[in-house]
Amino acid sequence: MYGDHSQLQIAAAIACCFILATWAVAEACNQLGPHAGDMQGYELTSTADVDPVIVGRKVADDTGPDPEVCQNVDDTVEKEEAKEGMRRTSVAVQAWLKEHVSAWRAGAELCAILAFLYLCDRTAVLPEGPKTRDPKYFWGLWAVIVIVACFTIRKTEESNPLSREQTDEWKGWMQIMFLMYHYFEEKEVYNAIRVYIAAYVWMTGYGNFFLYRKGKSFTARRTAQMLFRLNFLGLVVCVVLRNEYMLYYICAMHTLFTVFVLVAMFVLHSMNSLYTVLWVKILTTFAVTVVLYDGPDYIFRLVFGTLPVVRPLFAFHDPLHPEFKDEMHEFHFRSGLDRYIWIFGMICALHYNHFAALLQLNVSCARRLAIQVTLVLIALACGALWWKYASQLDKYAYNKIHPFTSFVPLSAYLILRNCTEGLRKRYLYLFAYMGRTTLETYIFQFHIWMRTTGLNGSPKKLLVVVPGSYWLNFAVLTAIYIFVSIRFSHLTGVLRDALIPSSLRAMLWISVALLTAGGLCWILSLMWTGSIPTPGLR
Repeated sequence: MYGDHSQLQIAAAIACCFILATWAVAEACNQLGPHAGDMQGYELTSTADVDPVIVGRKVADDTGPDPEVCQNVDDTVEKEEAKEGMRRTSVAVQAWLKEHVSAWRAGAELCAILAFLYLCDRTAVLPEGPKTRDPKYFWGLWAVIVIVACFTIRKTEESNPLSREQTDEWKGWMQIMFLMYHYFEEKEVYNAIRVYIAAYVWMTGYGNFFLYRKGKSFTARRTAQMLFRLNFLGLVVCVVLRNEYMLYYICAMHTLFTVFVLVAMFVLHSMNSLYTVLWVKILTTFAVTVVLYDGPDYIFRLVFGTLPVVRPLFAFHDPLHPEFKDEMHEFHFRSGLDRYIWIFGMICALHYNHFAALLQLNVSCARRLAIQVTLVLIALACGALWWKYASQLDKYAYNKIHPFTSFVPLSAYLILRNCTEGLRKRYLYLFAYMGRTTLETYIFQFHIWMRTTGLNGSPKKLLVVVPGSYWLNFAVLTAIYIFVSIRFSHLTGVLRDALIPSSLRAMLWISVALLTAGGLCWILSLMWTGSIPTPGLR
């Protein structure tokens, strides 16, 4: 069903063994070894103190130096210096391991989660069951979740629109419905799910443009950490489960549009305070996107389907649809659905101050109420038109108009969610909390909450840990799934800071160390599989 293990999977298993062993040593050093500060004042023992008996004998002897005694003294000094060097090295290594024990803990936890992922989706240890499609389950559970979330209302001090808490809340409730859509196969909400995905992509354009316009530096560290956060989970899961990167197209799509925003804002970044320059950048970006996606087909394939490093990342071979011979079809289709909404996000970020000023006008209550009512009526009218003429279409017809209409429901939501100060100051903590782990819950749903059909497979089955009880199984698996997602989000942050430090020199040394360790694991995997003859290894 899953084929033989790849060379990369074997190398990853060897790397995990090394990480777990190093973590165990680091924990031992943390509990039993010396503190990092113990090196201070730790001086090398003087050679004059090596053997006072022999040295005293030398001084007291007036008959002249004995060559044999001198040789013994030299040998003893050399041995003691070697021992002292080893002791100092041991103390330094222990101090380093203790200093970085949190990173090794995160690495060990990473290995444990990946092993659990493999157990759930690539073995027959746990049984599987069919999905149950019932709208009453879907909407009933959604109603319960919303009611519970209403008891977690919290208030912020600031009344600015689109606060961090509000955007996390937005991501959270969309993600929960998105996951339930997959679990319960509620196909009737497909068009709404497409809008939710567009909202995530909108946030990519809005958030990055907003930060860079505020003056965030274009440093190598910030860029590397951002790309690490977007891709680390997807890449390690692909290695362990032998999937292609495009199975988790969300990672590739957000990375692509993030890089587009980054490049647009980096060019002439000293002039990012000028509206005219920013509009030129936005229009140029729009033109490039039109050519890339709506221009001649060979342009898209030239960019993504020919380069040696880029092509393997964006190619996809769907085992459920072997009729698709074009390996670039999946990425072109998925990213093409939301090819313009991130640009709309950039426009919203550019005019954020105008939007905020309109909502926070210091005018009389009557005039403020009139403005609010007008905005609400406009939003409702636009949303109603979209609902009637767009959302009721079947999925194939809707997909054709989605890239050009998804901004309508998003704009309506933004206005309705921020139209009053009371709404802007309050948010639902449950949804905001879930909105902080959307990447992890998106990927882990495939392999922990549900089960895929195999290599590059879709989650067509449900994982079963409590046979014979649908809802108890759902509750137990959901708890495990959410816990693992939260833990992975935490360890990603720890590893990101450890592997991408502020010092460029340290970052380069870490990169060299990772490449060296990766090369050694690859050589060992070749030896294990017999590609490099090594008698007795297996």
